[in-house]
Amino acid sequence: MTPAAWLLRMATVALPFVVVVFAWQIASWLLPPYIAPPVAAVFGRALAILLHWPTLAEVLATVARTLGGLVGAFLIGAALAAAMGRMTPLARAVTPLLTFIQGIPGLSWVVFAVIWFKGTETRIFFIMVLTGLPAFTFQMLDAYRSLSRDLVEMVLSFRPHRAQMLRVLILPAMLPEILTAWKINLGNASRVVVLAELVGATSGVGYELMQQQQLFDMAGAVAWTLQLVLFVLVVQGLIALIERRALRYRAVSERQA
Repeated sequence: MTPAAWLLRMATVALPFVVVVFAWQIASWLLPPYIAPPVAAVFGRALAILLHWPTLAEVLATVARTLGGLVGAFLIGAALAAAMGRMTPLARAVTPLLTFIQGIPGLSWVVFAVIWFKGTETRIFFIMVLTGLPAFTFQMLDAYRSLSRDLVEMVLSFRPHRAQMLRVLILPAMLPEILTAWKINLGNASRVVVLAELVGATSGVGYELMQQQQLFDMAGAVAWTLQLVLFVLVVQGLIALIERRALRYRAVSERQA
């Protein structure tokens, strides 16, 4: 990619954010600070959160809870999807239950967790796993069922071991869907963890947002929200990097290059 093309791509990515910041700044000139604080005040608060260890620790606590819950949901979902893919009766029995779990609102899981569990981390881990498990399971099950039967038969003709089958065919074929599942569930998890911390925790970004709401501190509320946005953008960028490297074999249209 030429430097000019790279700059054009970066400008295209940055343009929507510039428009949002500009619109917010105009609103801050027309509205009271408790409704739309100046952009400089918001970014100043956001930077102060990152540079002050006690507040940074609150952000890191939320990050750890989000990633821990996602990893737990992913591992359980992967095992469940593998079992359902190999045993059709199990899939028929478990699918309605997962659909039922998926239909329960996140706030309901928060209430259940507060009643059932005493520890804060146990509550949040339970909420994160239960809200992410159905999506991970269904997405990986669909990826497994989408494997090319012709390709499977071709690989089986070489009489591979089970580990070789997994490494050579199943994981590479399912990787695009797995990465997509992570990108989708990451955004959902960031919203659920804040809800869980609002009700069932005394630390984290969600708890701090509740404190800002009680003080009617809009600049602080936006600054804490930006911490989650930054976390999601960083992890999404890492997933995109993995996707580009692991799936570099995929053909790219000359018009998109």
